Amino acid sequence: MIRDGSLILAGVLVVLATGCTQNPRGSGGESAPGPENLPGASSAGGAIRAKPSYQNAQQLSDSVQTGMPQRVVEAMFGPPDKAGYKIYGRAAGTPWRALVWEWVFQDVNPPRVLSIVFQEDGSGAWRVNHGDWPE
Repeated sequence: MIRDGSLILAGVLVVLATGCTQNPRGSGGESAPGPENLPGASSAGGAIRAKPSYQNAQQLSDSVQTGMPQRVVEAMFGPPDKAGYKIYGRAAGTPWRALVWEWVFQDVNPPRVLSIVFQEDGSGAWRVNHGDWPE
């Protein structure tokens, strides 16, 4: 999924520079909020891009890189169709909470889903951990 996409990345940076902003996060406890409280799950304010076609999303997904901020991913693909939290790493003994975003593409048969998993960094920002196109 992750390949060199300098041209696409440059386009994303232009979009960000023209006013795309991350939604503010509340400073609440550790309880899992409902979908309306997921970081960046709503796009009130800010110039968020509409979801691309499946073909364009495949090309854009090649430029997604580990550590990329959540707001950059949202600028690339638009708000997710599904968002939620999941715990990873239980079997390894070091569980961590992930934010999982999914985009469902109905313009291809059968429909396909792009899933991107974010991990919270030390400053409270969500950054790409991994992503894929599950079968």
